Amino acid sequence: MSTGAALERRYRSLLRAYPKVYRDWHGEELVTTLMAASDPQTRRPPLREAVALIVGGFAARARNARATGAPWWADGLHLGVLAVATTTFAMKIEMLPHFIRPIWTLGAIVLMVAIIRGWVRLALPLALIAALESSRFLVFRGDALRVADFGPAYVEVSSMMPFWVIAAGLAVLAVRPGKGLPARSWLWLLIPAFCWGLQFAVGLGYVEYLPWLLSRAGVEVLVLGAVLWATVAIRDARWALAAAIYLIPGLTYLGANLSMHGRKGFAYWGLLTLLVISSFIVAQRTREKV
Repeated sequence: MSTGAALERRYRSLLRAYPKVYRDWHGEELVTTLMAASDPQTRRPPLREAVALIVGGFAARARNARATGAPWWADGLHLGVLAVATTTFAMKIEMLPHFIRPIWTLGAIVLMVAIIRGWVRLALPLALIAALESSRFLVFRGDALRVADFGPAYVEVSSMMPFWVIAAGLAVLAVRPGKGLPARSWLWLLIPAFCWGLQFAVGLGYVEYLPWLLSRAGVEVLVLGAVLWATVAIRDARWALAAAIYLIPGLTYLGANLSMHGRKGFAYWGLLTLLVISSFIVAQRTREKV
């Protein structure tokens, strides 16, 4: 392969960081410009150019991911509810040794699909049922819904909080005037699918393994860091709002179990909170500059 062909192939690979619609409209122009400005003897793009293309592609994808026809707060609330729903059911549904509580599992899947598709009128009653069922020992003292007893009943507020966050967010979206919500990517379902797959491969105790805890912490820090950068790109607080909603159950758990957390735990939750607060500050400042 010639030097020029190798360089062009690598430029085209880097341009995959941009959305397809952007590449269709500007891809050939960008490749032509980059090739014209490059050293004829160079086989690889300079590191600075590669980083700039990747960063620019991420910013373009963040702008392209904004929902059309919905205000920023509704879009952010929808994303936050979806994040809480997928991560909560991923961690709180036991799939071993077989489908335990099949009605609960089926209801969780239907609820997640309804949120992804933006079907708030279907999702809201399912979310209310899930919240009431998980809280029956606190709300109904465990007796009123004993016949239905198809889901887990928790005795700690921190375990019930995710379900009430989902229900409250959907209730706000349901009474919002205006058009419906856009459909989200089916890739959100990979979160519960991955965690349920780990249950089959490792067992229910995987959530307590140190490698899992470290991996989850690293992913959360990276995602919230990406939220901060996306906020800079789109100049509003929709992603920051989604991240704040996602943090509510975790911060509730932290508050209910302060004695169980050492310095590392407080540092971890403090870092996540700092990233979310920074995203809101950046959103406010970038909006003032525009």
